[in-house]
Amino acid sequence: MKPILQLEEVDRWVEAQRRCGKRIAYTCGAFDIFHAGHANYLFQAHQLCDRLIVAVNSDRSVQSYKSGLRPLNSEAERQQVIAALECVDVVTLLDANRPIHQLTRWRPDVYVKGGDYTASGLRSAQAVEAYGGNVVVIPVTAGTSTSAIIERAAVLTLHADPERVGPAGPERIIFLDRDGTIIRDTGFLHAPDHVELLPGAGEGLARLQDLGFRLVVVTNQQGIGLGYYTTRDFIAVNQAMLRLLAKYGVRISKIYHCPHSVADGCSCRKPGVLLFQRAIDCYKVAASDCYVIGDSKADIEAGQRLGSITVCLADSCDATPFFKAASFLDAVGWIESREGMLPRDPEVRIEATANR
Repeated sequence: MKPILQLEEVDRWVEAQRRCGKRIAYTCGAFDIFHAGHANYLFQAHQLCDRLIVAVNSDRSVQSYKSGLRPLNSEAERQQVIAALECVDVVTLLDANRPIHQLTRWRPDVYVKGGDYTASGLRSAQAVEAYGGNVVVIPVTAGTSTSAIIERAAVLTLHADPERVGPAGPERIIFLDRDGTIIRDTGFLHAPDHVELLPGAGEGLARLQDLGFRLVVVTNQQGIGLGYYTTRDFIAVNQAMLRLLAKYGVRISKIYHCPHSVADGCSCRKPGVLLFQRAIDCYKVAASDCYVIGDSKADIEAGQRLGSITVCLADSCDATPFFKAASFLDAVGWIESREGMLPRDPEVRIEATANR
């Protein structure tokens, strides 16, 4: 991997290359989702020089000129991708909307820009030509852009899967809390390497999935609202959880979360049912046919407000669910029994049904 350098380190690198008589080119960009257009453009840029500097726009600069929702990938991740390319010699960070300061600082022999520009139309071109440099525009391959990829991904999510051949019953959902139900609750969890599946969670979710249930996570994450961690941290923890569940063949359909603190007084925080209702509306299910599995009073109260079947995993749960389970697998066994999939003590089944 090629070096990722701070500005002062690039200063020294440029001086060393010039002493060796090397021709230097410079280009910059967000490179948010690296695609074939980027690869072709950077390869052509390297043909114009002996050494190529690529400045990757910082997260702050991308947000300022693209969107507050971008970039998808962090500046550190994007720099690593570019640094892995054979045609790139040095990578650095551009924490500005324009590269003029870096261009006048390093005075590259060639300033390369990719896209639908003309050399005369680039605002920095005049400064480059003033010190004797050249400006070259390389058109990016038509049809390939980060925005186009994001748009295609968004369109794909709007398309329902084709109908399965053979009879299929109505959709049903198992609603699941995350911390304390699927993974160990360590308190404001934000580090992916601290994610640990609770005993039986992977096997149990696979069994529920085999029953035909869709698995949906609904979780309160007030640590985001309190500033203890970010939405990016929350997603990274979810990715770690999903990787662990994938070993059991488990597929989570959706993850809904409330990022607000208790003081915000929002309507999406459990025991509120807004997030549950969104899933019910999305998948066109009856709440009374769904289960809610959690480890807190808020989980059970939300399920009760929905009119769903509630299962609590905590003995200390200050609520009255349909069933209090000693473990996740105990909860799964009770659901299987209730669904008529496994034999169980008749008196237990009668009592559970009566509680409903």
